Amino acid sequence: MHKWLIEDRDTVSKQAVFSVEKLACYHPQKKIKHDFYILNNPDWVNIVAVDKNGNVILVKQHRLGTDEYTIETVAGLIDPGEDPLQAASRELLEETGYKAETFILLKKLAANPAIMNNYIYFYCALDAHKVANQSLDLAEDIEIVTLQTGEVINNMKNGAINHSIIVTALLLFFMSPYCSFPKEDIVIY
Repeated sequence: MHKWLIEDRDTVSKQAVFSVEKLACYHPQKKIKHDFYILNNPDWVNIVAVDKNGNVILVKQHRLGTDEYTIETVAGLIDPGEDPLQAASRELLEETGYKAETFILLKKLAANPAIMNNYIYFYCALDAHKVANQSLDLAEDIEIVTLQTGEVINNMKNGAINHSIIVTALLLFFMSPYCSFPKEDIVIY
């Protein structure tokens, strides 16, 4: 197996939160040329926030990709020059008005290495507590949803939580030592 060689790059489209880049590539073993397209995105954070009673703090919002309301963990882009942990704390406060003293990095994963160049930092935020009102960006319209762990699992089972990145975040948390919910009760199929 050999890596593709990138012979040329061309930005096809540049938007506020991503750009599309065309890569003219050459495969040295197969001796062929092929164009690939990638999305250049900032890294982002995804936070599973849990209050002192073990409730998971989630958000509900309309997503235009599927034209559906989705129930999600708190998430957002990491600003240029911002540390992922700072971004996680900022996003939790902005989207929910909650603050947590303890943030634990669960995992750093590639968002979709086939077509995207960014990473997702998955955090859990423990003992989250309400300290402020939401401070949403102009284009955000977010409802706070608080569910017990069993309710979260049921919502994953019945498809009410169906966003693949959110399911990944929740499973990372549920399987971590920071979740007190019995591991044998975590079944989502």
